[in-house]
Amino acid sequence: MTLNMPKVSICAPAYNNAPEVRRLLDSIYAQEYTDFEVNISDDSTNDEIERMVAAYRESRGNINYIRNREPYGHIFNWNAAIKMAHGEYIKIMFSDDWFTDEKSLGAYVELLDKAPGAMLAFSGSRQVELDNAMKYRDRCASPAFIGALRSDYRHLFCGNGIGAPSATIYRRGESLTMFDEKSNWASDMYLYFDLLIKSPEFAYTTRPLISIGEHKSQYTESFSEKDRRIYNDYRYMYEKYGLRESRECSEYFTRSFIVKYGRGMSEAGKLGIGRLTYLRAFVMELFDSVRCFAAARMGD
Repeated sequence: MTLNMPKVSICAPAYNNAPEVRRLLDSIYAQEYTDFEVNISDDSTNDEIERMVAAYRESRGNINYIRNREPYGHIFNWNAAIKMAHGEYIKIMFSDDWFTDEKSLGAYVELLDKAPGAMLAFSGSRQVELDNAMKYRDRCASPAFIGALRSDYRHLFCGNGIGAPSATIYRRGESLTMFDEKSNWASDMYLYFDLLIKSPEFAYTTRPLISIGEHKSQYTESFSEKDRRIYNDYRYMYEKYGLRESRECSEYFTRSFIVKYGRGMSEAGKLGIGRLTYLRAFVMELFDSVRCFAAARMGD
């Protein structure tokens, strides 16, 4: 790091959403902590964001902006924004999210500053229902999740208690960690796994330091409940990170994916999952289905 480099690189991918980018930028420049740069990779098919950023750059001066000639697409554009970073800390901010208050960025920096061995830090979030009169709810990782993650970071596979990428900040380290471009539905979990492999230590706070705008046009809303892409994403994760070596991960994947998606015992065998593990998961899933059906009938 040179003296001219910022401490934090705020990396924001954008796509045809100038009002949301403006809200994000306003929340950034309201921060009390100011040792940062802003990097925007823009997939837009119009020049609205480009013109708006030019106005901010004239008054603020610390925005790096790229307008992509051809849209990269979701994950590739996320990585394009990260590749622009010069800072020691990487703060991803999806452009439909924003900092909850003026102390948020400083609180994120403090998390990593106080945990020099950690690559990753994360916070609670305020989930704002943009399509429903700005109603919101606050969420954070449960004590049970934090305890499980501290004991074995592979527990992340059994439920993403960390939350969305905007709820995280991470250390650049010797090599810049980015999203796995082979991933799809669970891209954020791949990023977290790659950081936790580098260091299983992490820092967190329950405070909702960021606000996440929820709306029906979000990327994850394009997936159906049993979308094959979701199964393939978790299967790839299960194999990539050697999760078959974890009994908890193996049992979770068997019940929540192999059985749920009807992949069968043959698929379980290919992944090193034993016959008894599969049958036990199958019976448990069948029992839950019967119980839910009975409860629904009683409610009629």
